Amino acid sequence: MARRTDEQIFLDELTYMAGDPPERVSSRALKATLDWAEDRYDRTRRRLIDGGVIKGVVGGAGGSLELLGGAKDLAGEPEKAPKVKPVTAFISYSHVDAKLKADLITHLTPLKRLGIISTWNDQEIKAGDEWEREIATKLAKADLVLLLISADFIASEFCYTKELTTALDRHKAKKAMVIPVILRPCLWTDLPFGALQALPPEVKPVTGWDNQDEALMAVAKGVREAVQALKR
Repeated sequence: MARRTDEQIFLDELTYMAGDPPERVSSRALKATLDWAEDRYDRTRRRLIDGGVIKGVVGGAGGSLELLGGAKDLAGEPEKAPKVKPVTAFISYSHVDAKLKADLITHLTPLKRLGIISTWNDQEIKAGDEWEREIATKLAKADLVLLLISADFIASEFCYTKELTTALDRHKAKKAMVIPVILRPCLWTDLPFGALQALPPEVKPVTGWDNQDEALMAVAKGVREAVQALKR
């Protein structure tokens, strides 16, 4: 197999971050994700701009990038990707953490646009539905369960005794994958889900990062890797 060029690597990550339909991507965010030396990043970016594959947009910290015609061919993507059923992700959380939950869903949007996952949480329950039965049904069908961990999640009787118990039972039976996402500092490592690999990287709570967008992007990337593992 031929070695991927810097241009292909650059475009693969830019295409993922842009979503579908593609949106502009912060140049600074892409640079942080690639983790390249400054000259390698700038040299590759300039070649793609000069080749009419991407467009550099002035504005904001470091500007942003926009995909143009020809990007798909250079990235080596097929014209028609095979349709694959998205992994269903159930989000279990305390309503105290509703804002952080909403921010995470926003960062998962590229995965949803690409058809990699679909997400569900209890705010999607319609008026007149039996909420407890609806939650149980969605949880029983989920391929992936994201536990949004905080002191309030642990203190919630419903989250801890109902959703968590069911999720861990399905995880043990290999019917679903459970990933704890540590939102806020709390004592959690000795609890039943403490042995599971958690996100963000190094299990640093989302609120402990200087930039919470970077923390949530790291969670989204971890979810993408988990989904890829599920499909192997």
